[in-house]
Amino acid sequence: MAKYDVVIVGAGFAGLSCAQAAAAQGVSTLVMERKSHPGATPHTTGILVKEAAQHWNFPTNLTRRIEGVRLYSPSLQSIDLHSPDYYFLATDTGACLDWLANTARSAGANIRTRMAYTSAQADGEFIRIARHNIQTRYLIGCDGARSRVARNFQLGKNQEFIFGVEVELRGVKGIDANHLHVFLDAQLAPGYIGWVVPGVGVHQIGLAVRWPAMPDLERFIAKLTRLFDFSSSETVSRRGGLIPCGGPVTPMTRGAVLLLGDAAGMVSPLTAGGIHAALAIGQVAGEALAQKFQGGTGDIEAEIRNARPNYFFKQQLRHVLDRIAPSNATYDRLIQQPLFRHLAQTIFFHQRGLFTWRAWQDILGWAQQ
Repeated sequence: MAKYDVVIVGAGFAGLSCAQAAAAQGVSTLVMERKSHPGATPHTTGILVKEAAQHWNFPTNLTRRIEGVRLYSPSLQSIDLHSPDYYFLATDTGACLDWLANTARSAGANIRTRMAYTSAQADGEFIRIARHNIQTRYLIGCDGARSRVARNFQLGKNQEFIFGVEVELRGVKGIDANHLHVFLDAQLAPGYIGWVVPGVGVHQIGLAVRWPAMPDLERFIAKLTRLFDFSSSETVSRRGGLIPCGGPVTPMTRGAVLLLGDAAGMVSPLTAGGIHAALAIGQVAGEALAQKFQGGTGDIEAEIRNARPNYFFKQQLRHVLDRIAPSNATYDRLIQQPLFRHLAQTIFFHQRGLFTWRAWQDILGWAQQ
């Protein structure tokens, strides 16, 4: 029977960040990943905000810097948004996950692929992982929006979702490579947006809608032919899946079991961004576990609660937008308004913090000019 201090289910951004931080401080750590390697068929667009990019130093050949956002109304009017010294990184997401896995291995984590988690149960002071002859002192579920770990241990479950689909294409012409292209459309993207990302060697084109609606990506691409030339394009890959948008689940821990990442609902209800939180909170959890196993008395749940973003106001705005459901005509009118432009700029660039006092000082101060 193999025994570990920590077993992490899922080699995504949260799981690998946690594994690296824990293993680097001597915690015996196993990551279970059902896929052939962590970067196989990723389910995320992989945009990194500046804060994550600066902290993690992903290899430059796996990323591409993008300076601005071009926001489109349903009639394809557009405005360009920029902020001094702010940027995003488009990534080769699969390669970035494999790189993170290698950093975790270098720190001492054991990452086993093609190893599916089915269930686990308490076994004295350990938790026994079914079918794998493994025991662990602590179990962490980083296994996605519909977490098996959460179901097994009666932890909080995600209840609200966005459903997104994305295609990677080569050979699309006419796309400004220095902008993320974001599309508002109440008919094609009810509850969320469409996007075009000039990525690393490909263009990522996606559409997400409020579940249980289903996105019509082909119809969206047909609309984009009014802007871009797809005549020589070829498909590289397709992906899709559920994105939680209801905020952090409760409870997130029970005994020696913890949820992180999408499993814990640590995704912005407004923007659906979750990679920065996954990396940052995964690291906090790994370090807190190391302190616990070294005789510390810290509260792991409290450490995570203090580190995670405050999604309360974003949840409220998400509910308001779901209820109001602006029409395409409303979007077309709004995009021409200076205040809307300033609000959009704050959402995209204000240190990811629309609902901070400093952000609203900027907005209200601008409006009074």
